[in-house]
Amino acid sequence: MSSGGFVCSECGYESAKWMGRCPSCGSWGSFREKSTERARAKGGGTRRGTSDPVRLSEVSFGSVERLRLNSKQLNQFFGGGLASGSVILLSGEPGIGKSTLLMQLPSLFEDRIPVLYASGEETAFQVSDRAKRVGVEDVWFVATQNLEDVLEAAERLDCRLLIVDSVQTFRVSGEEALPGSPSQVRMVAERLVELAKTKGVIVFLVGHITKSGTIAGPKLLEHIVDVVIYLEGDRRSPLRVMKCVKNRFGPTDNVVLFEMTSSGLVEVEDPSRYLIEEEALGKPGVVLSSVVEGTRALLVEVQALVAPSVHPAAARRVASMFDIKRLFFILAVMEKHLGISFAGMDVYLNIPGGLMIRDTSVDLAVVAAVYSSFVNRVPEKSTLFVGEVGLAGEIRWVRDLELRLAEADAMGIERALIPRSFKGKINKEKLKKLKVELLPVGNITEAMEVFD
Repeated sequence: MSSGGFVCSECGYESAKWMGRCPSCGSWGSFREKSTERARAKGGGTRRGTSDPVRLSEVSFGSVERLRLNSKQLNQFFGGGLASGSVILLSGEPGIGKSTLLMQLPSLFEDRIPVLYASGEETAFQVSDRAKRVGVEDVWFVATQNLEDVLEAAERLDCRLLIVDSVQTFRVSGEEALPGSPSQVRMVAERLVELAKTKGVIVFLVGHITKSGTIAGPKLLEHIVDVVIYLEGDRRSPLRVMKCVKNRFGPTDNVVLFEMTSSGLVEVEDPSRYLIEEEALGKPGVVLSSVVEGTRALLVEVQALVAPSVHPAAARRVASMFDIKRLFFILAVMEKHLGISFAGMDVYLNIPGGLMIRDTSVDLAVVAAVYSSFVNRVPEKSTLFVGEVGLAGEIRWVRDLELRLAEADAMGIERALIPRSFKGKINKEKLKKLKVELLPVGNITEAMEVFD
């Protein structure tokens, strides 16, 4: 058998001659000889779709067949339901609920369809136990790491939905690389995409993530799939947030919130009420703010505690569900422009509910919560603080202010401190319909006058 060159078993890099170290991934001793026949087979294969040209003006997006779900939020999330022939990659930290969510998926379809669940890391007993816990029946299951077994079973069952858990545990026969290696992940993904496009099967892939939070495997994996979804949340909290970062069949700015329960994931219909504890309001160090997740505005609590430190020379700064570096930034601005000192004081900041906050619109609420705890006073009840804080102490404009105010109005908020620069940037007619009293402020000094 004549040589067709060499290939790296770790990343799939090809070379005409053997190399001790792969120039692509840096692995040592990973090059293996491949035959000319294998190279031809790898380059061939079934053509996807059709090569006949069509007029784009005659193509209707509404002609895409979609399977509807018994969930308004999920239908909206996927752009009107799951598109036939789509390949969806679901990723997230271990134990966050990816397998639980996919096990519940078959029960959400309006019409019953054949479903095949393929696992390369769990036994039939483990998956069956999860299915019983979430109340799902009539799902076919296969435990294997051989992708050919999965493809054969999918064709034999004529399944409409294929769940592959996870893509890093499967391998294509004839490939020398181990499951999970970049070359294997690429080949597995390509074969599954081919199945989806030629048979109209909806394929869900579970993807592992690395320590840095990125999806493990080659970047090609994210490029060739149609939809990329992340399931996020703090495992100490029951709240889970599903976000879409790529969607060829719909929008990418929708989010769905779930609560993890003993019987699976349950959709959170009213996130703002879920995240706010009424009994905590009206106390020093507790204020309200608003964040935007996708196209949805949510009200959140911001809690702060400022207390004398047991070790004044090593005062603590602790932030939960908020960027600690951002807290240092805000404390420095407060010391400079409010004339207060946190020397010898411990500062604790918490965003309860389990939602990690990355929206800088919460800056003003952090200032208000810390100041409230420091002076031991609270603002009038039902006051919202929204605005980004700059180094000069100014309150800067934030996006989607109309959306935030509409949610505040629906939640019965009476007053809202917002950036003074809002004038001319939001619809005045919409403002007239709101019952919320607007208090424009230009800097944190003006804003903290609500405590006097």
